[in-house]
Amino acid sequence: MEHRLHPFQWYHETQRSSGHGSPLEPGAASLRDRFLLGLGTFTDPALNVALSDRVDVFTASSASYPVLFPERVPFSREVTLSPYDRLSTALTVAQVTGVQSLCSHYAARLAPLDSPEATRESNVRLAQITQYARQLASQPTQICSKALQQLSEVGLSTQDIVTFSQIIGFVSYQARVVAGIAALAGRPAVVLPGFPTVEDAEPAGFSCAARLWQARLPEIVAEQAQARQLDILDQSHPDARNEPYYLLLAHDAPALHERNAVFNGIERHADGLSPRLKALVALVASRINGSHYCFAVAANHLADQQLAQALVTGVDSAREMAGDPQTTAVIGVTAELTRTPEKFTAQSVQPLFDSGLDGLQALDVILTGALHAWENRLRYSLGNTLDSNNQI
Repeated sequence: MEHRLHPFQWYHETQRSSGHGSPLEPGAASLRDRFLLGLGTFTDPALNVALSDRVDVFTASSASYPVLFPERVPFSREVTLSPYDRLSTALTVAQVTGVQSLCSHYAARLAPLDSPEATRESNVRLAQITQYARQLASQPTQICSKALQQLSEVGLSTQDIVTFSQIIGFVSYQARVVAGIAALAGRPAVVLPGFPTVEDAEPAGFSCAARLWQARLPEIVAEQAQARQLDILDQSHPDARNEPYYLLLAHDAPALHERNAVFNGIERHADGLSPRLKALVALVASRINGSHYCFAVAANHLADQQLAQALVTGVDSAREMAGDPQTTAVIGVTAELTRTPEKFTAQSVQPLFDSGLDGLQALDVILTGALHAWENRLRYSLGNTLDSNNQI
C-alpha cells in the first residue's frame, strides 16, 4: 500500500538567517539512531534475527554518520564544508531519493543552523553544491570532469570534494537501507506525487572485461601522508598505497575508514546471500547507475558471462532471459530499489521470498544494492574507467 503526501508536506525552508525554527516533525532531528532513523524492533521475529545477524553493518553505518555530519567542523584551507553545507547536501539527496523519513530528519537537523551570508559568492557556491548533489544522487552519469572543476571554482578543495562525494554516496545508501528494511517490515511507502523516473545509464561503455580506474583529482602522495592516513590505507586494501581509488579517498581518512567498515561488513558475510547473487546485485545496481568499473568487477565475480553480457544490453532484457526464479527475483528487486527507493514496499520485496530466499538473504540483497548506490557514485564521479589500453 502507498500513502501519498503533498510534495511540500515534509519540506522545510533551508535558507535561514536565524536559528529559531522548530523541526517539522518533533524528534526528527534528535533520533538516537540517526542511520536507521528510529525503525526500531519489529513484530516479525525472523526480521529481528536477520537484523541482529548484520549488527556489524548497522554499527559501521551508524559510525559513518558523526564522521560525515559532525556538530562542529574545524575549518582549514583544505576543510571548508560547514555543518550547514553537509546537512544541506544530505537534504538534497534525501529529496532526490524521495524517502520521507530521511527528508524529515535532515530538514529538521538543518533548520536551526544559520545559512551562509547572502553574498553573491556564497549564493553561487551553495547553488553549485546543490546542483551537483542533485545530479549525482539522481543520475550519476551527468557528472563529468567539468562538474568537478566547477566545484573547485567555487572554493572546494580536493579534500572537500572527497568528503562531499562521500556524503552524497552515504545518504544514497542510507535511503535504500531504510526503504528496504521498512519494506521487509511491511510498512507502507510514503510516495510524493509527480516524482520523476530516473533513466538507466546508456549501454555504451559497459564491458565484462577487466577495467582500470583513474582518479580525476590529485591523490595523496603516500611518502608525504600523515600517519593516520597511512594506517587507514593499510587497513583498506593490501595494495592501497598504490591504488588511485584509496589514495584519493584518503584525503578524508576518517570517512574512508568508516566506508571500509560498511563495505567489508556487507561483502564478507558468508551465511546469507551467495557470492553469485551478491555479484548479480552489484551488476544490476552498477548497470543502472552507470558505473563501468563496478560493473566489470562484478561481472568477473558472477561466473555467468552470458547473463553479464545480457545486462550490458539492459537490466529488463536480462531479467526476461534469466533462467531461474531466484535470478529473476534478485534482478527485479535490485532494479526497483536502485531506481525508485521511494516506492519500495513489502510487495516489492515479496518476489525474493517467493523464489525461496529467506529473510537474511533478502536483507543481504537490500544491503548489497544499497552499498552500490554509494560505491557506484564514488567510482563514477571521482574517476575515469579505462580499458586495458588505458583508453576511457
